[in-house]
Amino acid sequence: MKKALVVLLAAIGVNRHLSAEQRQDIATAAYHATPGAVAGGAARYGGLPLSDWLVVASIFFIVLQAGYLVWKWRRDYRRDLARRAMGKLADETVRGDL
Repeated sequence: MKKALVVLLAAIGVNRHLSAEQRQDIATAAYHATPGAVAGGAARYGGLPLSDWLVVASIFFIVLQAGYLVWKWRRDYRRDLARRAMGKLADETVRGDL
């Protein structure tokens, strides 16, 4: 990452005039701008306007949430069954000791 930044800054002619902190700030800003640039490029490449991509992303997010909720409910149901089975086993053990 640092080598790529040095090459970029050398190409625009400001490499030697920046402090290490300024170079780090530029690298951080580039890192933060990358997801937006990739999303914009993908939207243009995909042929859909950005508003349609927002709808697709929203539907995907809702499906993802629903899948997580079903998984969570199933996990909780199985844990509840295991706890009840352990409780019955513990009750039988205590009654057998008396």
